[in-house]
Amino acid sequence: MITSGIFLFLALQLACLTAETAVENIPVGCMRISESTFLRANCETSLMTTLGDFCSQKFPGRGKDGQWLGTVRNGDPKCQVCCVQNGIDKNQYFNVTTAPDGLPCDSNKICKKGKCQLKTN
Repeated sequence: MITSGIFLFLALQLACLTAETAVENIPVGCMRISESTFLRANCETSLMTTLGDFCSQKFPGRGKDGQWLGTVRNGDPKCQVCCVQNGIDKNQYFNVTTAPDGLPCDSNKICKKGKCQLKTN
């Protein structure tokens, strides 16, 4: 009787683990993106989806399977983008790359060649 209770407990734990989205090595300054955010991104254009398009072009080796979103990396160095691919296997894969030129990085500053510089007219 006790062993069947243990097996049931282990089976429930395994079921809970497989229901979660796996995350592969989140780089410092990046964050996990929720499944609902990926779903909403299919219906709207935002900085996150625009950076996702940038990421998919930057990392074509990951393949076309899955959806890309991008976020501005928190902290220093500035002018980096966290690229997150939500694979068809429901795992999230992360890459960090230099932000595109023109991306705002601070008050009255934009990214130019990977550096946060004063915006010039």
